[in-house]
Parts: sequence; C-alpha cells; structure tokens
Amino acid sequence: MAYGGVFVLPFCIGLISVYWSEKEKPHSMFFHIFFPWLPTTISMFFSFLVNWEGMICLIMGLPIYLALASVGGIAVGIWFYIFPENRINLLGVFGILSLPLVSGYLESLWQLPNEIRFVETRIEVNATPETIWKNVVRIPQLEKTEDGFFYKIGFPRPIEATLSHEGIGGIREARFEKGLLFYETITEWNPYRRLKFEIQADPNLTPLTTLDDHVVPGGIYFDALQGEYELEYSEKQNPNRKQKVTLYLKSKYRLSTHFNFYASLWGDFLMRDIQNTILKILKRRMEHS
Repeated sequence: MAYGGVFVLPFCIGLISVYWSEKEKPHSMFFHIFFPWLPTTISMFFSFLVNWEGMICLIMGLPIYLALASVGGIAVGIWFYIFPENRINLLGVFGILSLPLVSGYLESLWQLPNEIRFVETRIEVNATPETIWKNVVRIPQLEKTEDGFFYKIGFPRPIEATLSHEGIGGIREARFEKGLLFYETITEWNPYRRLKFEIQADPNLTPLTTLDDHVVPGGIYFDALQGEYELEYSEKQNPNRKQKVTLYLKSKYRLSTHFNFYASLWGDFLMRDIQNTILKILKRRMEHS
C-alpha cells in the first residue's frame, strides 16, 4: 500500500523490461506501450500465488499498474531516441529497481492521512411507507444476487440485518458472507423518515480468508463509519397507502492511504456498488410484499 509499490514499481517494471529488448534492436511505439503489460501481469499473478496480495486489491491496482508500466516503456523509447548511444549500465539498472524501496522507506516517515468521504445512492420505490420502514429497520435474509461488480470478484454479499430494540441506542447487526459483521448503533430514529446509525467493525473478528488485509473494514486503510436510510415523499405521507417514495442510502467512510486521490475512486465505487445492490433487492422485496 506504499506509493512506491503502487506507482513507482510498475513504472520500473515497464522501463527495465523494454530497456533490455531495446538494447538488441529498436521497436515500435506499440511495443513500448503494450509489451510492459506482460511482465507486469506476470508479477501481479505471482504476488497472488504467494499470497502477497488478494484478488480484490489486484483488480483495483490493475488499471494504474498497466498505465504506468506503459509510461515506463515509452520513457525508454524517448531515451533511446534522444540518446541513441547512451546505454544504462548494470549499476543504473539496480538503481532504478531500488526506487520503490527508497520511496517506501521515505513514506514510512509520514503518518497516513485520514480522509472522510461520503457516498449517497437512491432508488424509487412504489410501496407503503410502513412496508419500506419495516424493511430498512430490520432486513430479513437477502436473496443472493449476481448484481454488483465487487460481489463478482469476491467481496462478501450482505445476508441480513437484525435489531436489538427499536429507537435510539438500538443495535443492528449487519451480517455479510464469510463471517463479515458490522455493529450499527442507532443515533437517529424518525419513523417513516430517517434511520441513522454509527458503524463499528472489528478487523480482528474478520476471518483471515474473508478480505484482503488492505480493504478490511476497521483496518489501517479503510473503515465504514456511518450509515443512513432516508425516505423522501413526492406527496403527503400516509403510512398505510402505497405511494412513490425515494429511498436514500447514505454512508460515511474513512480512507487512509498515501494515494487517496486514486484509492478514493475505488472506495466510492465500492460503497456505491454495495449500496445500489442492497437498494435493488429491497425495492423488489418491498414492491411485492
């Protein structure tokens, strides 16, 4: 999760792999762009085999790895074009390969930043407010779905949410597959209007096989902090009459990496993907109950 490992390393892989080929004979720009993808992909596959990284992290890193490997390959082409007789010696090669380690060490001198981010999703539901409220306060076991990008690559699917007692202070237990569990303490209880809760997840209670270490909720790099359901009415509210209601699902989460500008793209995508999937399942359930 170091900047050097995510951004410097693929650049070095692209640079070194193309350099050795370019020494033998000149290659096209197409080669400089796409040949680095081969060693980069092999290195990522190897890290998965030896359990250095999990599938979710590798997929998140793949776009930036391939892009920066290509940048490294292009840099070699530019170097040989400008300095056709100037070759990099073996010492220079080792110097380039040491860049990710040097960068990682320098990063360790600075604390990880804590960025708080918010994600909001919504869906229109045609049901009685009572039915909607009943289905968000307690969520009986959800049907399995193939919707959702992250579920397809191994993120645990939601199972159910139970509630100890109604009102502020009630504890929801949101269970996901593979033993992932969130404790949600109700902080706002406004029947047929808003349900808000603080989220706690203990990374030590999450089974080792559930998620990559880098994306475990409550861990060093990521944590879900708050959730909220809100009902918005287009007409006068009547708890027992079917009507069109906009159901919002909002979340707040913490992101702590040295490259939040990139990780936040995936963090927002992850939260939005999970929330949209839950809302779609709830919509089907509410409108057919």
